[in-house]
Amino acid sequence: MTVALSRFTSKTVLKLVAAAICSYVVFSILLADREVYYSTTKSVLRAGQNQLVKENGFDRINNETLGFQHIYAIGMPERSDKRDYLTLAASFLGINVDWRDGVYPDSITEKAYPERLSGSGVKPAAIGCWRAHMNTLIDIVQNQYATALILEDDADWDVSLRQQLAEFARGVRTLTNNQAESKKAPYGTNWDILWVGGCASGAKKNETDFYVIPKDPTVPNTKIRGPWESEAGPSDQWMKKHPEWPIDSTRYIYRANMGCCTFGYAVTLEGARRILAELSVNYLNLPVDNAMSDLCAGSNRPRIRCYAPFPNLIGTFRARGYVSRDSDIDQWEDRKFEYHDAQAYNMVFSTRLNIHRLVAGEKTVYNQWRETPDPWSKAEIKPGELEYPRGILVH
Repeated sequence: MTVALSRFTSKTVLKLVAAAICSYVVFSILLADREVYYSTTKSVLRAGQNQLVKENGFDRINNETLGFQHIYAIGMPERSDKRDYLTLAASFLGINVDWRDGVYPDSITEKAYPERLSGSGVKPAAIGCWRAHMNTLIDIVQNQYATALILEDDADWDVSLRQQLAEFARGVRTLTNNQAESKKAPYGTNWDILWVGGCASGAKKNETDFYVIPKDPTVPNTKIRGPWESEAGPSDQWMKKHPEWPIDSTRYIYRANMGCCTFGYAVTLEGARRILAELSVNYLNLPVDNAMSDLCAGSNRPRIRCYAPFPNLIGTFRARGYVSRDSDIDQWEDRKFEYHDAQAYNMVFSTRLNIHRLVAGEKTVYNQWRETPDPWSKAEIKPGELEYPRGILVH
């Protein structure tokens, strides 16, 4: 009787254990499917991009700092509206942003001004902007970051930024003859500034080496770019020599001789040191972007190594509302009550203009000129599925 009971108990226990294991396996599969679902919906922009970037050999651009060692964003602490918007947009790109406060000009004593700044005519708000950028560069130097990307709080980018950056990295590595650089540094490190976001950049008139990306679907034609008068790019002389690379549909990467606006730029540790040495320790008589431009040109200063795309990869965004809300430097007193719709300069598939579609989990995003898309672009795309072209070096 005892033996029979033991056998019965053993069989029962075995059945219960088997049932428990089976239930665990089924539950694990269901939970895994659920996690995959949520993971997919949360990272819709990164889903298709990762594979393409890996195929290009620049897979570190998939990380939360876009292949740089760190990402900063600068903004006035009271502009919570801009912080909310940029943080939300960054979440869909899957990047981690370290916020740095903007600086009030009256918080800077004149004793701390670089030589020539007093009486230079630089606006007080622009002096605060200069100090905020210097503070960020100081943090890069203190932390010994090999590379870092610095954004302003109204920065905007294309939903395919990772794909764009992978080809931009290839272009920079090609132009700097740096193909053997470690994969930990997809852009290389033998440069000082990558001026990826601004209202203008230009090459030297006699510059011959350009990395060209033909029929780039994220390039808007020249009639709808702006709002700046001169965006520069290759010289007219070079364009006449190479009509096969039309300015309307081609993106160019080159050594920059000038730049303007600091919507987004990257520096190496060496570059951060050089900028600090010249624009803080030495002298300053211009707004920070113009002074950095002089460094790129070697205009009355040591020339540093600057590279830029044209048109820019990171733009500026103006939320719908009054002009007075747009800038924390320019007050536009004569236009402050002028009202405008949302504006994303030079961004075809703007992340910010598509933010509500992204939040709603829509499968596609719109070209902001979808009513009249350029022949080399589309009116609507699925994030991550854009076929981004390869570039070539042109001498």
